[in-house]
Amino acid sequence: MKKTKLWARLTVAPLLAAALLLAPACEKTPAQEEIATPHTLIFYFTGTQLSYYFYRNISAAKEAVRQNIKGNSRVVCFFQHNDKTEADLIELVYSDGACVEKVLATYDLPQQMDEEHLSYFFNEIIRSAPAETYGLVMAGHALAWIPIDASPDRAARRASAKGSPAPAEEDFWRKAPSDIVTRHFGEKYSDTHSNRFDIATLSSALTSTGVKFDYILFDACFMANIESVYDLRDNADYIIGAPCEILGDGFPYQNTLPCLLRNGGRSHDLPQACKTFHDQYASKYGYSGSVALIDCTQIDVLAAIVKKINAGAKKDYDHDEIQTFEGQSPHVFYDLGDYIDKMCGDPALKAEFDAQMARTVPCKYTLGSFWSNYGTESGIYPITAFSGLSTSAPASVYRDSYAETAWDRVTR
Repeated sequence: MKKTKLWARLTVAPLLAAALLLAPACEKTPAQEEIATPHTLIFYFTGTQLSYYFYRNISAAKEAVRQNIKGNSRVVCFFQHNDKTEADLIELVYSDGACVEKVLATYDLPQQMDEEHLSYFFNEIIRSAPAETYGLVMAGHALAWIPIDASPDRAARRASAKGSPAPAEEDFWRKAPSDIVTRHFGEKYSDTHSNRFDIATLSSALTSTGVKFDYILFDACFMANIESVYDLRDNADYIIGAPCEILGDGFPYQNTLPCLLRNGGRSHDLPQACKTFHDQYASKYGYSGSVALIDCTQIDVLAAIVKKINAGAKKDYDHDEIQTFEGQSPHVFYDLGDYIDKMCGDPALKAEFDAQMARTVPCKYTLGSFWSNYGTESGIYPITAFSGLSTSAPASVYRDSYAETAWDRVTR
């Protein structure tokens, strides 16, 4: 199919409305059509720094598609060019024992990926591949809930033994030298060019489509994070993610895709999808196999219990004894279950929390350690407690920004 050049540099919202007014009157909208496609799986690849691994991810997905697992479902990929100015929407199509790439459209990319553009792209993807249900894989760099414009604040100075100024974000998250690549959403190319976006922006963009996804699989670092999944709880039934960094390899899609497209896309096995990730890292690396399945319908109940815990009796605890998921100093991401265990002074509330966590995280896997590129030295760090979700509630950094998170506001 010939590539179709679409102008995607929206500067004002009326452009989209104008385009709809110019559409032929006889053209049916996806909602009016009888949809024969049971499921569309969307890969959204953010940025270009991981392009080498993204190409490998697509090759692995094509390996699965060649097994004729899709039925009438569809698999599409939003993939950005290395020149950072364009992106292709590609469909992976099964054809006589092979998987071929079909370019559905090519889009110009904005210099800044704001909510308007992100909403436009997701609406375009769904318009191009309408289905009864949808799944989403978000792949790239991520820092969980931390906003684009946030920087380690006053508390970072208090945490410094020498009282030195708080580091800028790019210094605080500077990776230590390492041959191992980890995925951490979006990238900053220059002071004026970036495809980064906040989790709240992602949630708004997904909401604009009118679709509630069956699942969102985050093939990106730190996204099994309660502050992040709380923002996204109405966008999907389930979320899959890791609380620590994900190595560059990402998910093994040759094994994961069949779990997401059971019965030709009419069902899925999300616990097994998690297991494919864990098993891959158990056999290949022996570390960084931590992954969790989160039931979004249980998150509000969990928040209500944490609010009661925050209002109740507290125990004295040592921050250094809580499980963390990066090598930073001071730390940013702590294990949620371990944090509550160490700070909650009410045994009955702690038991209520534990029971609700089991419902919120119905499936989780971990190995005994994880790799982190963040900190003074890259390396392997032990895991002695694993609830499946992280939190920044005990952190001494980003306190000003943390107070603005929806999770903190609803649980404080």
